[in-house]
Amino acid sequence: MSIISRMLTIVLIMLIFAGNAFTGEEDQPKKTSDYQTLLKRVMNFDLTVDFKALRLSYAETADYNPYGDDKVKKAEMFEALRNKEYEKAVSAAQTILEKKFVDIEAHFVCSIAFREMKNSERYNFHHFVTQGLVDSILDSGDGKTPETAFIVIETGEEYTLLGMIGFEVVRQSLIKSNGHSYDKMETKHRKTGKPAIFFFNVDIPFNWLNKQFKK
Repeated sequence: MSIISRMLTIVLIMLIFAGNAFTGEEDQPKKTSDYQTLLKRVMNFDLTVDFKALRLSYAETADYNPYGDDKVKKAEMFEALRNKEYEKAVSAAQTILEKKFVDIEAHFVCSIAFREMKNSERYNFHHFVTQGLVDSILDSGDGKTPETAFIVIETGEEYTLLGMIGFEVVRQSLIKSNGHSYDKMETKHRKTGKPAIFFFNVDIPFNWLNKQFKK
């Protein structure tokens, strides 16, 4: 896959694994409500909003699909940005964000496009969201060991995060440890070539996939 990418409570992690996380349709309205409440705060430029809670609450909604990226729109978005067709890039990015507001790449593209179009208000907003989403992953661990892995809601976040901090993936492997699933990412720094290994906790997308198999 190309680069286009503090812990929540233990109780929340346990709920993801618990059976009632897969069966409780009656809990769905509350989960959606939690996400919508946080989303409204973001839209109002609330600097105190918890972006990690936003991402994780989105992963509890019916719209969540960690393998459902619109690859056509993503390609269109990046091609338009490379060609300096900023309005077209924003249009494609907004289509993505309407379905998945927590998409880091779409916000990042919007921030660049609006900056180039001298629209400081929209630039500031999308820069705020991009930074908040990225920091929410970086603050979830240090990525140096499975026990301190970054927590992601989809593998795309791994590639986006690594790209933003200057690394490219050389090899990816899935490992299991203490009942959890991790992506081990062997990387090298794009400028220095220095190798580095990062670990990402992928329990959330894996649990979603298991839920689909059980349907």
